[in-house]
Amino acid sequence: MIAEAPEETSAEQITRAIFGHATRIGREHSADEIIRLNADFARDLVGADRCSIWLIDPRTDELWTKVAHGVDQIRIPLGKGLVGCSVEEDRVVLVNDAANEPRLHRNVDQNSGYRTRRVLCVPLRAEGRVIGAIQLLNKPVEFTEADAGLLGLLAHFAANAIESDRLRREALGAQLMRRELELAHEVQARLLPETPTGVSGLECVGFCRPAQSVGGDYYDLLPLRDGSFAVTLGDVSGKGIPAAVMMASIQTLLRSFLQRACSDLAVMMHDLNETLYTCSTAERYSTLFCGVVAPDRRSLTFVNGGQVHPILLHADGRLERLKESGLPVALMPSARYEQCCVDLQPGDVLVVVSDGIVEACNPEGEFWDDDEVERVVLAHMLGKRGCVKRLPEALCDAVDGFARGAKQYDDMTVVAVHVG
Repeated sequence: MIAEAPEETSAEQITRAIFGHATRIGREHSADEIIRLNADFARDLVGADRCSIWLIDPRTDELWTKVAHGVDQIRIPLGKGLVGCSVEEDRVVLVNDAANEPRLHRNVDQNSGYRTRRVLCVPLRAEGRVIGAIQLLNKPVEFTEADAGLLGLLAHFAANAIESDRLRREALGAQLMRRELELAHEVQARLLPETPTGVSGLECVGFCRPAQSVGGDYYDLLPLRDGSFAVTLGDVSGKGIPAAVMMASIQTLLRSFLQRACSDLAVMMHDLNETLYTCSTAERYSTLFCGVVAPDRRSLTFVNGGQVHPILLHADGRLERLKESGLPVALMPSARYEQCCVDLQPGDVLVVVSDGIVEACNPEGEFWDDDEVERVVLAHMLGKRGCVKRLPEALCDAVDGFARGAKQYDDMTVVAVHVG
């Protein structure tokens, strides 16, 4: 005779049900479906009428329902209602007489027609912080502390599913962002020109080392139709994609203005400023130097909108700073700019750098001395006459030697033109 198997106890039934639930959600790949299954199982295991899973929305300081049986999505102010109390105080809230409960947020019942009689709320915790709560409504008999313990176990399942989904989305977003930055870097690299060769009477070089994968510095070395030659260097405020977009806009506009054989660079800068100001935000502007070497290579006409003062190293070893300057472009409307002109002789060298060069920092937080730029230019050009194309390398080596491995916080850009 085979003995009958003993009847399972209530605890054994619950344990079997929980393990079965864990198996089901383990086979499910959709995070939303896993969260819904948790809500359904919590309702059925405790014998409640409804279950809802609430999450914190930090952007609006609200609680909202990721899942809510019987109603559409609900939003309530953070801290309101029994579920808000559970989240705010990070504790279980058990109420079996909701009619006389002052903390109950009655607007939900009034809007839905539902009558809340009994409530059990348990916080959802992930990575040591409260991210929301799971709430059961209207068990036929009173909720108990045992129900709270069961709901706490299921809250662990739900919180893990929600946190895993958040991390997955963040990882996907980071992956997409990396790809966007790679594309922006490729586009920006193509916008920076190759050093032109075969320019009559001039030897020139341009170099940019971004602090991030996408920088805000830009330069151009542009032969013009009338035989003159344009040199520009700018530095857009900020970093990343927004700065790169503005950089591309400025470069495109500048090329268009310069190729029109503009006779007054101050007027050109004014027009550029007005155009950019109307379509940029308050925090987005750019310093900008623009110089044009005459067709006979005997003069430089320039305008400077807040860029680091360029260096003009004369053939006789005399060093001159071109200190005339105005406001950055796109910073203020109706800004005024001054066009200036200096004479050039064979052997002169024009050097323009961005503030990533002059404001380099070492591990002690000390800034590189601005005079060091002049020292490196003098030592390099007078010691190795004609090696202008290696000048950016010399400057960057000097900066790196001073920084001693400290993080590069700003783009480092150099353009130089040697008059033949």
